[in-house]
Amino acid sequence: MTCLIALVIPSGIVGLALLPRTANHFGYALPVEHGLPFRVHYDGRDYRNDSTCAGAGWCEAPAGPAGQVQPYCIAAGTGTTNAPLDQVDEVDTLFGPAHAVFRTRDRPASQPAMTILVEASPSCYLTYELIGGP
Repeated sequence: MTCLIALVIPSGIVGLALLPRTANHFGYALPVEHGLPFRVHYDGRDYRNDSTCAGAGWCEAPAGPAGQVQPYCIAAGTGTTNAPLDQVDEVDTLFGPAHAVFRTRDRPASQPAMTILVEASPSCYLTYELIGGP
């Protein structure tokens, strides 16, 4: 009986950790496609991206002009990623490699970044926006 309990409790904990709700709450990624959480923590602040939610079904791809669905991520060398970037942190992944967090050099390091980029995969970056004000 003790051996069974010793197996069930760790299995339950791992099972809870693999739930998108848990990953979104604690801000870590899951090792699945679109596994980044909707909220990440960097430099004492929270940043949000509504197009990803660690594989949960409640997030949606943002709609653009005329209701067109926007791409999940932006490629390197387009939009914000044209600016020089510095890797400043990582988003941990449960049972997988971490995702690099970048900030552009357009603001002094003493000021909070309004947006950060998280590398979802090579040449695929998600933009996260600061929650709240500076």
